[in-house]
Amino acid sequence: MSKTPKPSPCERILDAAEQAFSERGYEGASLREIVQEAGVNLATVYYYFDNKKALMEAVLKRRFGPIRTEHLELLRRFEAESEGQPLPVERILEAMLLPLLRLAVATPTKRQAVTRLIGRIMTEPNPQTQAILRRHRSEVRVAFLKALQASLPGVPPAELQWRIEFVWGALAFILCDPRKIEKETNGACNPADLETVMKEMVGFFAPGFRASSSNTARRMRQ
Repeated sequence: MSKTPKPSPCERILDAAEQAFSERGYEGASLREIVQEAGVNLATVYYYFDNKKALMEAVLKRRFGPIRTEHLELLRRFEAESEGQPLPVERILEAMLLPLLRLAVATPTKRQAVTRLIGRIMTEPNPQTQAILRRHRSEVRVAFLKALQASLPGVPPAELQWRIEFVWGALAFILCDPRKIEKETNGACNPADLETVMKEMVGFFAPGFRASSSNTARRMRQ
């Protein structure tokens, strides 16, 4: 029977750092704690990572890099299938939602690793962490905004950006504690039911993206 390979020092450092950042945030986590948990010395940490900020960036890239790649690949595949025509809003939303919603039905270990990080980032928004995330997500945000502008040329870009943020916020809420929604609704809403979650979210957000500024303003005055 073959033995499972032992994690490399770099992997052990990343695992320990992720745990520390998730539990205590960027400011609260210490390199000394990470070193002890990883079973390495400080020199080894600095061999792989220049400083604490670089370590945090590597942790975020490891967890969110594959999601970023999936977002872009899915959107590009849908655009290729549309043969030059603007994508329907529903299709754009599918590309936005699917990679992150898949985490809700992923293995507990993978889901918890990502959700703990998301939860910490949301409840304790450190400026350095936010700056790192913005860099990692910038290409994805630009790609989806561009697709939505092509699909909805009559909606001002600022309004599209607001609506995109609402989608990301809803996704973060679901991922931070998937079980909470199920408990609050007494089992009526199950985040693990990927097909239903997609259907409900696309059905809710698509009309919102299509709503014109004049219609929104008129409803607010009534």
